[in-house]
Amino acid sequence: MAGLMRAPRLLASLNLAATLLLLGVLFILINWVASRRYVRWDASPAKITTLSEKTLQTLKALSTPVSVVVFYQPGQRLAQLVADLLAEYERRAPQLTVEFVDPERDLARAMQLAQELKLEQANLVIVRAGARRKIIEEPELAEYDFSAFSELGPQIRAFKGEEALTAALLNVTQTTQPLVWLVSGHGEKSAQSREITGLSQLQRALEQQNLRLETVTLLERTEIPKDVQLLLIAGPTRAFAPSELAVLQRWMDHGGRLLALLDPLQSTGLEPWLASWGVQVDPDLVVDPARQLPFVSAANLMVTTYTKHPIVEKMKTLITLFPLARSVRPTQPLPASLTVTPLALTSEAGWGEMQTEQETAQFTEGTDLKGPVPIAVAVERNGAPPVRLVVVGDSDFVSDSQLLQVGNRDFLLAAVNWLASQEQLIGIAPKTLEAVRLQLTRRQAAGVFWFSFTALPLACGLLGALMWWLRRT
Repeated sequence: MAGLMRAPRLLASLNLAATLLLLGVLFILINWVASRRYVRWDASPAKITTLSEKTLQTLKALSTPVSVVVFYQPGQRLAQLVADLLAEYERRAPQLTVEFVDPERDLARAMQLAQELKLEQANLVIVRAGARRKIIEEPELAEYDFSAFSELGPQIRAFKGEEALTAALLNVTQTTQPLVWLVSGHGEKSAQSREITGLSQLQRALEQQNLRLETVTLLERTEIPKDVQLLLIAGPTRAFAPSELAVLQRWMDHGGRLLALLDPLQSTGLEPWLASWGVQVDPDLVVDPARQLPFVSAANLMVTTYTKHPIVEKMKTLITLFPLARSVRPTQPLPASLTVTPLALTSEAGWGEMQTEQETAQFTEGTDLKGPVPIAVAVERNGAPPVRLVVVGDSDFVSDSQLLQVGNRDFLLAAVNWLASQEQLIGIAPKTLEAVRLQLTRRQAAGVFWFSFTALPLACGLLGALMWWLRRT
């Protein structure tokens, strides 16, 4: 009788054990599948690890192995931000591997890296592909607010890790460094200038795209070498000589690429020559009262209207600021074999003011150019050899004081990449992500303290006492 009673208990125990075993196997199986088939979701308000389209295009184009060494101490403020961002890079690109080296705990590996790469400090990110390498230092990864110090030093105002890492990938994976000539000798803006009208930020932006900028004078040249990828003319204030125009013409006839940034109220001698390439540069001043910035004149253009072209197709949500611009439009009729496409336009309320000497702009029917007014065009000749040309009626938008404003940098780099036939790199540049701070008044901080350390624990204690009393009664 006792044996019969023990049999159901044994079966029940075996059934329970088998169920637990199956549940354990199922749990392990679910975790195994989840580790290989998972979805990541960036819940941070600033979307710190959400990669831009340009980064995704760069990672997709990786064809050679790339290694990234994070030479950081874990306690450093940027260490976790960099680790989270690189996890997303690594997930998107099988060719990319990431190694974390703690210079305090793994002293042997740290010394090996220091000797191999001649490192003199820690807190670096090293990106390598074959013999090429790029070292990213802390100032390239973050911007600091030195007006707000804490016990850890200045606070992080913005994290620029994606921009720096993507630029480093481009630097180490491209075997050649295309050459860009910056034309001088006519009062153009200078990359060596440290004034707000200089082009040092432009040079830095091009170098991040693995482009090398050299300043040259065309008057000393009879021809432009074939290794020059692109000519850049930025804001000339004096006329080009006939011999220089002849050099430009030969360059374009043989498949040249030119980016011309021409300011209003200036006669450069390029206007008639550009007309032969289907571009009419008018002697006007473009105004747009419908999109006027506060406290400035309507000649400071805020452009939000773009056409269908690879340069601007990804700028629909961005504003481009042109401090002072002239109209640039296709000639009528167009020369044969040329395609001229407007890129950026004013609103319908804008116009090209031909009477530039007047202090107050007012539209005059039949004289002024009626809006929407184009202020940038792209020219393409599809014959042999193919030719590309971009003309913008302003050069101030790429100066040091303006390049980092809203979409200015994106517009410039998109034009450069299109001219260099690198359409796959055209995209919205990685954004500078602002840190979010919670600012509380003294009264609000006191309220948070009393709720967290007094009210909440007291409520939990009272709830526990109530449950104990109910069970006893």
